[in-house]
Amino acid sequence: MRIMFLIINFLLLLLLPVFSFGQQLGGSVKTSFIFQTWNIEDVDETITEGTAPIEIYYPVNEKLNLQINHFPALAKFGKSNMAGPSDTWLRASYSFAGDKALASLAIGLPTGKTELDSSEIILARLLSEQAFKFHLPVYGQGLTMSGGVMYAFPFNDKFTIGGGLNFVLRNSYKFSTLHTSKYNPGDQFGINMGFDYTIIQNLSSYVDFVFNYYTKDKMDDKNIFFSGPRFLSKIGLIYQKSNNYFWIHAAYQAKSKNEIYNTLNDKLEPEEKNSNITIRELHLGGKFQITNKIFLSVIGEIRSYVENELMQGWVDLAGGGVIGEFQLSETLSLFSGLKLFFGDGEFGGYNPTLNGLEVQIGSNWNF
Repeated sequence: MRIMFLIINFLLLLLLPVFSFGQQLGGSVKTSFIFQTWNIEDVDETITEGTAPIEIYYPVNEKLNLQINHFPALAKFGKSNMAGPSDTWLRASYSFAGDKALASLAIGLPTGKTELDSSEIILARLLSEQAFKFHLPVYGQGLTMSGGVMYAFPFNDKFTIGGGLNFVLRNSYKFSTLHTSKYNPGDQFGINMGFDYTIIQNLSSYVDFVFNYYTKDKMDDKNIFFSGPRFLSKIGLIYQKSNNYFWIHAAYQAKSKNEIYNTLNDKLEPEEKNSNITIRELHLGGKFQITNKIFLSVIGEIRSYVENELMQGWVDLAGGGVIGEFQLSETLSLFSGLKLFFGDGEFGGYNPTLNGLEVQIGSNWNF
């Protein structure tokens, strides 16, 4: 009955834009159902997850925008399964200084499940595997607040430079049904800088740099983990002509050594070898207008993750797919897509082949 209840809710979320007419113009409601599954060689069970994200965007005025995001989901691996709502995010953004600056604030309401049993913990670890990119890797993280401020300065018609500061503050929560301890994940503070440059008419480029610093994770006020700082860079090209778009961008991410709790001397100590992998990704694609009402996107992706100093965690995946969009009216559109991925990687000391499938269907309504 619980699964049937979730399925009915998924379908209602898909139809929500159709039944929501009557609101004033200016915002949008996007609902969809996304099914993802991954097969690992020599593992009998697949890792599957179905999510039904709903995103509501509403511009209060020309400067202030509000947004609500929620992801009900159902996940399964063998006899392990999880189902229910995730945390609910409320976001607000405000532009100022002649639209050159943007401030944002978001609150993650703890509506998702955090207390997991032993089988759910195993499933949660699989969902959080970076290479699989499940749309909902974590159901609940307790009360969370994030925000930031950004500023962009155009030097001329071709070159713009921007930068910003951001933060994520996390509250403690009970993480397991087997323990009474509360886990308090470390807070996050970041700085970012970017450049946009128009090379020729219709062709633009961008470069982004992000640096994140984390505070210590705690268990009942005892420091148990200190994540190494993260560096992320992105570079890309975008070509637009009429209603057709083409893009390619690459991303690179590296992290310094973590500090791990040593039970012998009751303190944090740096890792002897860096357990963090290096992430490299390449994304490319194009969106084409087939008719006045039909659009087609073709996308490709390569994920090449370099093993850590312990010779663990490497992954090489390649894949892509198509996404079609049908404009029913000036305000309502339907979309559907399919993605496939193939490759191999290191999991638990052996190197299996991997293959993944992602299917999505949804609707977008502008009101």
